[in-house]
Amino acid sequence: MFARQLWEAEAGSTPIHRLDGRIKLVLLAVLGTGVILIDSPRTLFLLLAATLAGHTAAKTSLRRWVLLALFLLIAAWGSMVSQAMFYNQEPRNPIACLIAPATPILGRLTDGVYIYQEGLAYGAVQAMRSCIMLTYGFLLCWTTDPRELLRSLVFWRLPYELSFMAVTGLRFLPVVLSETATVITAQRLRGFAASKAMSPAGAVRTAFRTLWPVLARSLRRAVTLAMSVESRGFGSSWRMAAMPPLTPGGKTALAGCLAAALLAGAAKLLYVFQFNGWAHFAGCRFVYDFARQWL
Repeated sequence: MFARQLWEAEAGSTPIHRLDGRIKLVLLAVLGTGVILIDSPRTLFLLLAATLAGHTAAKTSLRRWVLLALFLLIAAWGSMVSQAMFYNQEPRNPIACLIAPATPILGRLTDGVYIYQEGLAYGAVQAMRSCIMLTYGFLLCWTTDPRELLRSLVFWRLPYELSFMAVTGLRFLPVVLSETATVITAQRLRGFAASKAMSPAGAVRTAFRTLWPVLARSLRRAVTLAMSVESRGFGSSWRMAAMPPLTPGGKTALAGCLAAALLAGAAKLLYVFQFNGWAHFAGCRFVYDFARQWL
């Protein structure tokens, strides 16, 4: 997990690697909007399966699959458990009791803590939203060179300063993890025993002993980076070289992606108007049925 190569983008010849960074950013924006507007668990599951298929097409290594699975399990577990415990809609059917209402102090303060069946289902839907963006985010970072990502962000008129800081943040994360691995190795060479960190107090002490050296080394790197970019005219009127125009295939893919997003958005909007009684069009019954089942 602390290996720097595990987090950085790697070159490849797969269709995902060759896909233009500008199109990848558009897909990111479309997915980010779609997971908010789409309520159908079936469609969300298909989107999640599609993003996972992207990793298969990109020939993601086994170590990265394990890392991705770890993050997905944490996201899904946290969302489902929190929603199952704090679901407040009706109806709700408890399937387990964690804290009975008769329990002193906590039971009286909370009126009991239960696991609700409807909360688990609702949490699963919310978990799929998070997992879709998490999966595609890893795919974007692992298959796109940071320089191409920076140029793509600037191409879509994002301010250069914000684009540079976003890409720098992505590049800095592997560095921080590498520094953490170095600090942990140094602690082990000095006689650190993992068994002493198993207790809560030991875990806190170990975390602080790791945090301060990592923070100090990261600050030194940040100062060096700031001096470097300042000496090269960061924030001035300097402009990067223009990106080459999109290929005909890239333009077709971009147009298809935007057209599908606009059509889905229009169908969702028509369904919302019909559902709330604001407007109804007799000739749009197919659109209403499609939106109800898939959106």
